[in-house]
Order: sequence, then structure tokens, then C-alpha cells
Amino acid sequence: MEPNQQKIVKLLSALIAASAVVVMAVLAVALNEEQTGTGIGTGLVVTEAGGGMSTGVTVTTTTPPAALPIPVAKPTMKAAVPKGFR
Repeated sequence: MEPNQQKIVKLLSALIAASAVVVMAVLAVALNEEQTGTGIGTGLVVTEAGGGMSTGVTVTTTTPPAALPIPVAKPTMKAAVPKGFR
């Protein structure tokens, strides 16, 4: 390449890299605002929980069974260990 062409390629590469950095920064800010709901004109109502969760439904608790309903699985066959693995 000629020296003049090389300068143009370097300049374009730097421009593309700088543009990518700017785009990433803008996306990071936009995604952060979307998650927190602080964007201007988003129409989001942000509420914070003030305590334990409550759905207004009566919840009953039960005691779990003492024994496991399903026994532990055990292999029915055993494989022989090949030479060189012991």
C-alpha cells in the first residue's frame, strides 16, 4: 500500500472503533434506564416492595412426608474397567 492509502485505512479504522465505543455506551445507558424505569417519557410506573410479598390469597402450609416417595436409583449393571485406567 502507498503511504497515503495507509493513512486513510488507519483513519477509517480509528473512526469505526470510536463509533463502536460510542454505540456501546449509548446502548449501556439505554438498557440501564430501561431496567430501572428512569427513562424520560417511558410511561413506566416504578413501584418498590415495602415488605413481604402478599397476593391476598390465603396460604396453608403442610408438613412434608418423612420418607422420600421415590427410592434412590441404583445401577442394574456394572461395567468392567479397561486396562490402563486403574
